[in-house]
Amino acid sequence: MKTPTVLLIIENPFDLILYATALRDKGYETLISRSLSQGTELLETEDVSVVIVGQGTTAFEGRHVLERSLGLHPRVPVLVVARVLDKHCYLEAIELGASEYLEWPEPEDLTWAIDTQLLRAAAA
Repeated sequence: MKTPTVLLIIENPFDLILYATALRDKGYETLISRSLSQGTELLETEDVSVVIVGQGTTAFEGRHVLERSLGLHPRVPVLVVARVLDKHCYLEAIELGASEYLEWPEPEDLTWAIDTQLLRAAAA
C-alpha cells in the first residue's frame, strides 16, 4: 500500500516546520509549501492524498487553493487549519468543499484528523 502524501501549505515558517515534522514522524510523505501560489503549483504536478491549507487572518486566503485542489482532485480531502477563527471563513471553506476546518490544532490532533479523512476517502 502506498504511503499517503500530504501537501502542507502554511505561510508561517514555524508552524510549517512544526506540522511537517509531526506528519513525517507519523509516516506520511509530506510536501511543504511556504506560499499559496507554490502550493497551487504543487497541486498541478504532485499526486497527493490530503491537502492542508493554513489560514492566518480573517480573510480566507486559501480560497483559490481549495477551489483548484477540488477541481483537480475532487476525492482528495482538503483541511483548513485556522490561526484566526472566523465564522465567515469557516462557512466559506465548508461551502466550497473543505472536509475539515480546524482551529489551529495540536500536531497530534491534526494527524488524527488526517487519518479520519483518509479512512472516509477509502470507504467512499
